[in-house]
Amino acid sequence: ERGGRAGEWVLNHSRRKERPMSLLTQRPSATPGTPPPPGPRGRPHPFTLGAVVMAIGASAFVHVNRSALPSPWATVALAAWIVAITLFCWATFVRARHLPLTTPPHPRAGVVYVASTLAMVGVMAAGRWALDEIGRPELQPAVVVVAVGLHFLPFAGAFRAPVFAVMGWVVAGIGFVGLLAGLVAGPEAVAAAAVVTGLVMLVVIS
Repeated sequence: ERGGRAGEWVLNHSRRKERPMSLLTQRPSATPGTPPPPGPRGRPHPFTLGAVVMAIGASAFVHVNRSALPSPWATVALAAWIVAITLFCWATFVRARHLPLTTPPHPRAGVVYVASTLAMVGVMAAGRWALDEIGRPELQPAVVVVAVGLHFLPFAGAFRAPVFAVMGWVVAGIGFVGLLAGLVAGPEAVAAAAVVTGLVMLVVIS
């Protein structure tokens, strides 16, 4: 009898380890036919919190810059944003998916975050000064996109989340292309790049 109870405990323990993570918390969610695990409700999962923050920034890129697009592209951008934000909300809050147990960030993650944010602001300010010097301040949105993208890169190691590296290179790349296109084609190209950046960010984090 004692051996049977031990075997049952091992079986239940292994099942508990295989339970998928709850979408919004770090508690394991219950498998079909088993009650939810005991204990207080967990904290929101860091992946979810990070995705929500990035979704807000992505939406700002779209709405701040779409008004600079010629008709009917401003309306097209709005429609595309509606589709992208709907996909994000479904993927983040509705769809069942496995969220990994998070590993502790690097001990200097806070320092990296502050330094990256200050560097981002510095790049924006330096870019604005340079654009004013050449008489092209309307290209500033592209500089903002580049700065935001580059500031994501150190987060990949500091928070042990490779998605930041993907996001950083993609966003910075779009910003550089938008800046070059803006120098040739004007501010509409810059606005288009900023809008595309927002939409791509929403897709990447969905």
